[in-house]
Amino acid sequence: MEKLQTVLTALTPVQPSTRSEAKAYDASIRQHITLLNSSTSEIHPLVLENSQKILENLDPSVHSISYLFVLQILSESISSGLQNPSKPLLDKIVEFLYSFDPIQIRYDGQSLLSLLEKIGSGQLFSAMVAVELLSAVILRIDPTGSLFTSTHFVLARLAYDFDSVEAVLQVIDRDILFYPNPTISKENRILCDPALLPTSYISPQTGLTDKITAAIVLEYNYLRGLMYTSRRDWDKAEEAFEQVMSHPTKERGVSKIMVDSYKRWVLVGLLGQGKASAPPPYTSGTSQGSYKVIAKAYDKVAEIFNSGEAEKLKSQIEENAPIWEEDGTSSLLQEILSSYQKWQIIGLRHIYERVGIAEIRQTTLNAVTGKTLEDDDAVLVLIRQMIEAGLLIGRLEKDESGSYLSFRQDGGAVSEEEFATQIARSYRNIESISKQYKQMNEQLSSSKEYVKFIVREQKRREKDGTDAGVVFDSQIEDEDLMADVVAHS
Repeated sequence: MEKLQTVLTALTPVQPSTRSEAKAYDASIRQHITLLNSSTSEIHPLVLENSQKILENLDPSVHSISYLFVLQILSESISSGLQNPSKPLLDKIVEFLYSFDPIQIRYDGQSLLSLLEKIGSGQLFSAMVAVELLSAVILRIDPTGSLFTSTHFVLARLAYDFDSVEAVLQVIDRDILFYPNPTISKENRILCDPALLPTSYISPQTGLTDKITAAIVLEYNYLRGLMYTSRRDWDKAEEAFEQVMSHPTKERGVSKIMVDSYKRWVLVGLLGQGKASAPPPYTSGTSQGSYKVIAKAYDKVAEIFNSGEAEKLKSQIEENAPIWEEDGTSSLLQEILSSYQKWQIIGLRHIYERVGIAEIRQTTLNAVTGKTLEDDDAVLVLIRQMIEAGLLIGRLEKDESGSYLSFRQDGGAVSEEEFATQIARSYRNIESISKQYKQMNEQLSSSKEYVKFIVREQKRREKDGTDAGVVFDSQIEDEDLMADVVAHS
């Protein structure tokens, strides 16, 4: 046991501040991993017999690689049925996942990923606990949350299937700016360099993620859209579905998940903005043509919603009930009927600063019934609900002639301290965006496909003044920028 303890604690953690220190620490870590792997046959039985004692003598934040090595042995014995997941062991796993050294773990990504997959499959923890653990690990490895990994997908599927949406928001709310580079080799990198960007140490080669395909990316964003929809966060749902339905397709076709996303994109757009949205300009013409044919009934709902014909909207939704039922969108269509009059009321702000409640009742219709509300009191109740929910910015007023809705807002000047805080926040945001832009630009510039494209388009740009980069963005569907990411699997 003493020899085992000596082996497990042999690596001394370092915070390298120079390149020479980083190279020395890199060599020490690799040597430590080699020692552990060569001693597996000796360590394995000792771990199974004395797991609790061994883990208690290790600090997961200091001996992260050794701790994970022990946990890997124990988790494999659980999977094979040799051992049950006892509460003390599960507690140790939780402690490790919340405190491991993210620098050390870059060198043993495959073991960590294997443990995370077991957690994601429900072998060790309940779904709610698993979602919280996976969320914490993703942001521990990459605090920016801007690089997509296979664990993101496992997490999203688990959270959606078991309705643990709140626990996953800290991850799915992050903007994905990068995808793993399949060509990075951990052998050519000093992984312990604290200044390394996530794109330099998270890849299939380092084991911190599996290979990413377009199908995984599409389903991840589709699940995000469904989760935001369940929270009635229409704007974020629309953004997520839009990422799916506008995804470039090398085969110039659309998949079922893209069509399903388009249908929901149309509906949540109506719920979030009160009007139909235009597809983003980078959506291919072929895709848009396919959507118009396949999702004709949904576009018709949007068209009628914008026309102001409540009875016609009600009829369109009722007549096509089998379509909504088959697509699983019936509840969204009912939401649209309920929201129709609300958006009519909100739209009055473009005409009035102050409008009478009686006039609101006479000029707006309830799409559920296709008629006006029964009396002014019903209108007052509806408006109060809208104001309380934050859907309507305005206030109710009353004088001797009756009740009114005022859209006028009382502007207030911010204090000097609040203004300084806003300026500081804006500066930090700009600084962060600048770093991300620089990183994205460097990655794109190093892409062979992009370089070839720029060379090919240079003469055309000189001739007509077109920016080749812009043209490249608009034709991205024809370029395989990342193996298996643009092309559907």
